[in-house]
Amino acid sequence: MNKLMVKKAILHAVIWILLYIVIVNIGDALSEQTGVPNSVTSGLIIAFSIVLVLYLKKNNWIEKFGIKRITKKDLSKTIFYVPLILLAVIQFFAGIDTALSITEIATFCLLMIGVGFIEEMIFRGFLFQGILEKSGMIKAILISGVTFGFGHIVNLLRGYGYEELMGQIIVAIAIGITLAMLVAITKNIVPGILFHIIFNISGSITRSGTNMEIYLMIAILCITVFYGLYLSKSLSWKNGTAEIKDMPIS
Repeated sequence: MNKLMVKKAILHAVIWILLYIVIVNIGDALSEQTGVPNSVTSGLIIAFSIVLVLYLKKNNWIEKFGIKRITKKDLSKTIFYVPLILLAVIQFFAGIDTALSITEIATFCLLMIGVGFIEEMIFRGFLFQGILEKSGMIKAILISGVTFGFGHIVNLLRGYGYEELMGQIIVAIAIGITLAMLVAITKNIVPGILFHIIFNISGSITRSGTNMEIYLMIAILCITVFYGLYLSKSLSWKNGTAEIKDMPIS
């Protein structure tokens, strides 16, 4: 499969996306049979994450796809990540869903740790890099972001309603494009992984179906759009291409 990555990087990413979808659906089907939501899915996703890490290590691709230590230089620019931190925790304002048991919360956390890592690696790692090498940064940012958003359409199989799903897709596209810009600028996928994990956990264990949820979605979308515009200042857009320039912070 590593030869496929070298010769047909985009196809390589698509194969990983399809494998991920299959694993999730198998896990959900088996979890339903046990009567405990996400019980099997979380285990399969963590196992899939481990396979993905071993695959990266075997091919010496850990740093190639942005898994790097956060250095002192990164910490000196902490303010650069403030909007990301705000986005990650804002859903907690809806309050924890008290109907969830400790076991259910733990299962959600385990599941989202795997989901956050896998989705960032596939969309902001494999797919982003594949498009970047073939078609340039603008297409890499936009296509990987939009694909990430529309990839959530599979949640129809998980019982989501159409209105809820459309809102989720719109927010996911905005977040996907923003995270792609962040990876393009920093060359580090770790902040995005951490954000994705916390964002998904907060969305899973907090109360839903309230007016607060709608307000939070609007707030998330607004913050993401302004954050994306801020990040875009770190890119030089001209002649249909984009290049990285100095970050707008010291």
